[in-house]
Amino acid sequence: MNQNNDELSHLSHLIGLIYEGATDPSRWTKDILPAVAEYLQAPECILFTSLHTPQNGGYFFIHGMTQDHVDLYMNKYHSHDVWTMAALENNSFFEGNVFRGEDIVPREQLLESKIYKECLSRDKNMAQLMASVIFGMDSARSMPTAFSFFRGLHHPDFNDEDINRLRLILPHLSRSLGVMQRLKTAELAVATSLAALDRLPSGVLLLDSYGLVAFANIAAQDMLNNNDGLRLSKLFNTPGLGKLVADNVTASKAIDRAISRTLHRDPYDISHFSRSIKVPRTSGTASYNLQFSSLGDHIEFGEGSGAYSTIIFITDSQHELMIDPDVLQNTYGLTPAEAKVAVLLLESGSAQEVADKLGTSLNTVRTQIKQVYTKLGVDTRARFIKLLLGLNKQRA
Repeated sequence: MNQNNDELSHLSHLIGLIYEGATDPSRWTKDILPAVAEYLQAPECILFTSLHTPQNGGYFFIHGMTQDHVDLYMNKYHSHDVWTMAALENNSFFEGNVFRGEDIVPREQLLESKIYKECLSRDKNMAQLMASVIFGMDSARSMPTAFSFFRGLHHPDFNDEDINRLRLILPHLSRSLGVMQRLKTAELAVATSLAALDRLPSGVLLLDSYGLVAFANIAAQDMLNNNDGLRLSKLFNTPGLGKLVADNVTASKAIDRAISRTLHRDPYDISHFSRSIKVPRTSGTASYNLQFSSLGDHIEFGEGSGAYSTIIFITDSQHELMIDPDVLQNTYGLTPAEAKVAVLLLESGSAQEVADKLGTSLNTVRTQIKQVYTKLGVDTRARFIKLLLGLNKQRA
């Protein structure tokens, strides 16, 4: 029993540490990656955005390996990476997936490969891989992000217990990294003051330790002042701005549950950051989309602003971009079903959300996405988004 309590205490501490990285990117290399690597008994790991370099808003954090070895891989052997090629061929880069290198490339094949003989073997700890996809190629509002862990041949093989341990913390990683990405400003710095939050185009709410709204940025105030399905209810004799409520009873209960789970940071009961809550407008027009995350215990948004426990992002889908499906069909030859998938993929958080909206299987949606990419002449998520944004027209 004491051992279980110790394990839960250690896990809770690790999860709390993960949320510290939401507004302080330096914590990932300094504290978080070493702690996660120890938790998974992996001497080396890399956390990176696959399509975005640090120069254009992405990140590349390493632990346990030298920068020279990473540079050698990136400059000379990236195109020979048998793990990456197999993962792409098997459609393994989808949100929330965790897999071992041996699941996609047999050990014998890896050891005979060019990349292992000439690159990986220079580091005794890079013969085994366990990879997780925090944000996939099909994530609409977040940059594709992977977290990979390595062991050597002299270490035990990654097993199902290791995979389950990584899956357990993956939703928390997604929330912290999701917040960090959403708070990035045009200058690529993370917004860490209330004034900087006011400059963000999406609505941002900061909650206190009781789950009550203590701060709303300008964009959030505009949405809430419309009183169109989402509002603040001021409670008697309580601090702050009030309680976030929706006019729709089901949505309001979902908000309460999401806030409660976020406040308590339950290791076993947290959904992925992309799983937004949709709040219908009373007027019957497009809905609001809400995303939730805990914040680190030591996070403050400016001197004297006080500590906050939770952050909520509100996206007004009425002002989101809209793509004309007829253009996709007439110009690029997409079928009506493929055009619908393309539009939903741009608006949704993942292929799973598209499948949920269409009431079809995830494998069917992934097949359709591959066909869409082929007809549009794109091979990455970034190029897909760029092309579709060029076709957009604002909602009337």
